[in-house]
Amino acid sequence: NPPYNDTTSIIRNSIKDVSVQNIIDFDIKTRDLGMSFLLSYDKLKANYICVLHPLSYLIKKANFTLLSKFAKNYKLIDGIIISSHEFSETSRGMAFPILIALYKRDQNGMNYEYIKNYQFKVKNDGYFCLNDFDTIVNYVQKYPNKKYLNKNDKPVAKFWTLRDINALKRNRTFIDSDTYNTVYILMEKFPYYCYIDVFKQYTDKMPYFIGNCDVIIDNEKFNKIKECFIAQSVHTNSILKNKFKFREIPNAKLKIDNYFKELLGSKLGEKYAKNFN
Repeated sequence: NPPYNDTTSIIRNSIKDVSVQNIIDFDIKTRDLGMSFLLSYDKLKANYICVLHPLSYLIKKANFTLLSKFAKNYKLIDGIIISSHEFSETSRGMAFPILIALYKRDQNGMNYEYIKNYQFKVKNDGYFCLNDFDTIVNYVQKYPNKKYLNKNDKPVAKFWTLRDINALKRNRTFIDSDTYNTVYILMEKFPYYCYIDVFKQYTDKMPYFIGNCDVIIDNEKFNKIKECFIAQSVHTNSILKNKFKFREIPNAKLKIDNYFKELLGSKLGEKYAKNFN
């Protein structure tokens, strides 16, 4: 579980022996012990590697970049995604995707585009490919943006820092306070943040294997019904209720349900569309 592997994370910090970092070879040292193991296989020049690791090591670009020395010399040739709930105590509440990965030493290695286009098999299911989805990061600012605001910018709302879908499940969305985690929202981007707020209400219907992805979106279909998302967010979010006047949209909830049904059904199959019946 990544928070346990990450020696810099405060999660379960009391059970971590951070002194282990002092005895790891410098050229394979990272903040995450699991990543250091992958780098050690490269140092050993293994011809093939079969290993279980969090899917996030590959699909999150920042993580993939940390593994650049490994990726330069190895190519993923087979992989199947399983749930962390396959292992007791690994994640008691929220499941995250684990990859059973087979790598082959390859002089051409692999880049992030290779991973984005890779067809990952999912246990007892079909396939999952990153490039099948558009994500919210193409339309909004995920991280604190105060230093990027112009003096004439007039934020209409504030939002908690965005991470992946699993983080959204446990984090706040709209906030009232100015913190080091605050994202300031301008009016033209407000509908997208309402989308994220409403998306959070549907996360329990999303498959576990997209939990480490950014919030997914079909931008064209969203823009056709964005007023529904705004209305739903203003109606249900206690922060927005005090800032914006609620304007009821006929059948807004039904239109949103159908939007998510089509989004997952078109990309992942009828099995996941049925979650929204």
